[in-house]
Amino acid sequence: MTTTDYPSVIPSSCHPVRRVAVYGIGNILLGDDGVGPAVARFLNANLDFPDDVVVEDLGTPSLDLPGYLLDFDVAIFVDAVAADAPPGTVRIFTRDEIMAVAPGIRISPHEPSINDALIVLDFAGKGPRDVVLVGVVPQTLDGGVTLSPAVAAAVPAAAAAVIAELASRGLGS
Repeated sequence: MTTTDYPSVIPSSCHPVRRVAVYGIGNILLGDDGVGPAVARFLNANLDFPDDVVVEDLGTPSLDLPGYLLDFDVAIFVDAVAADAPPGTVRIFTRDEIMAVAPGIRISPHEPSINDALIVLDFAGKGPRDVVLVGVVPQTLDGGVTLSPAVAAAVPAAAAAVIAELASRGLGS
């Protein structure tokens, strides 16, 4: 897939008055864990977004993640996910699927947990109700600043999945 496979601009006239966050999550120093930030960079380099759509590389926000979600109606995350599929496979997870996984034990304060953040925001009665995770199956999470070939090749497909999620919400053409 190339950047010509989707529009270079998302027209502002095609979107509802809702605040949307697209967040790439992951540690760029751990190989394929950096896929979320890579997709965020890819999207920002190839598309112009309306003012009410924020696309950011959050790195590993961990306990700060709930704060990034306040005042947004929709949150689309991109991250590496463990799944029984070949490296580079793109999978879409709904809010219900994310919430169905019990929060895990934190090994360090740097581990982001979308699930934990949503639980906190639900308890507080704030934050987005419309949440999606665009997951990419990693090949390696070993140290290194480059993505494996399979995951690097999946970056445009993950970006296209984000664009499809935006379009399904009335954003884009």
